Amino acid sequence: MNVTITTACEGDLEQILQLQYLAYQSEAALFNSQDIPPLKQTLGELREEFLSGRILKMTDESGNIIGSVRAQEKDGTVYIGKLMVHPDHRQKGYGSRLLREIESAYPNRWYELFTSTKSVNNIRLYKSLGYVPFREKSIEKDLRFVYLQKAVPGGNFKDGLVRFKCGCCLDDPAMNTQVPSCFSGWAYTCERIEWLAQEASLPRLDEQRFERLGITPKANEKYRLRVCMAFRQQLGSEFYMQYLAPKLYLSGEPSDEVYRKCAIVKCRLDRVITATAYAAWAEVTVLGVIGFDELHKRFAPHTVSDTLEKFCGYPLEHAENYLEYDENGWKDFDWTMQGDVGTSYLIHTDEQGVRHLITEQYYDFHDEITYFGNIISRQETDTK
Repeated sequence: MNVTITTACEGDLEQILQLQYLAYQSEAALFNSQDIPPLKQTLGELREEFLSGRILKMTDESGNIIGSVRAQEKDGTVYIGKLMVHPDHRQKGYGSRLLREIESAYPNRWYELFTSTKSVNNIRLYKSLGYVPFREKSIEKDLRFVYLQKAVPGGNFKDGLVRFKCGCCLDDPAMNTQVPSCFSGWAYTCERIEWLAQEASLPRLDEQRFERLGITPKANEKYRLRVCMAFRQQLGSEFYMQYLAPKLYLSGEPSDEVYRKCAIVKCRLDRVITATAYAAWAEVTVLGVIGFDELHKRFAPHTVSDTLEKFCGYPLEHAENYLEYDENGWKDFDWTMQGDVGTSYLIHTDEQGVRHLITEQYYDFHDEITYFGNIISRQETDTK
């Protein structure tokens, strides 16, 4: 049978709604209830979706509507919904055709949709077309939705690498990258950055595991990064990234050896391998590496009048409660408020016994930034 996919007009809405009531009976059967959202939608609500987005229809040779899908775009993400095919015409590939057609109506975007966790066939279809689950949400006692997103080929992005969203509120926050007074620069943190060698195989973007290089990245070499945080860079741009953090991804206790592997790495973004609205695999060239034990040598000291503890404020003034490590010239403080907001400070003591505040790592609900530099205390150096 020949079928045609075209844009629906307002006169088609009543027939599409009747098809929706019929097509979603299989969903209702999964819950043994007619009280599911698609069966309660009104014609007026459907008209609102028609006016604010796009609805496609699939018609048979007689002009009967046997399938439909709809979508709305917001902030660069296309939200797809109500993919349906008449029960008499399923298992013919029509659902896949409709989904590909609505994607082609919004090229080079990020696509998102959801379905019930009980809709095994729907989930299988979406995964076969490149969608990956990224979160679940409980709606009612027996109703739970799984949200899926579609990766786009490398290079298909707008206004930067990806329009990253916060995983908790799905907002699109802007990072606060203003460097505090006395520091020399800022770097992306390493909490949600995975470093791999260029030849390494890439895990799926949704795979919940992280690996780290066994050695600090080297200048003039290429690496692959999985970025799962707010990230705004154009192709060819240069930026700093933190490699490792003493308290992260360690087996056993921190050590002097671990601290010496930590670094601030200057990178150039060469290409995007694959990306979604929430994560990306990218390839970078390392332009320079500054080990944590070298930071105080690479930047001119900024002298403050207070002690370093006084300069940093609350966490270091109450250092006994926040000291994570204090060995071999490294002093690491970590202050957090219920795990949502926190600051870490790292002080390094050089060969002459001078203490240098070299990093301040700050995070809140959206920002994760490491500030780096070389801050010393006049009170301390004057006594030496």
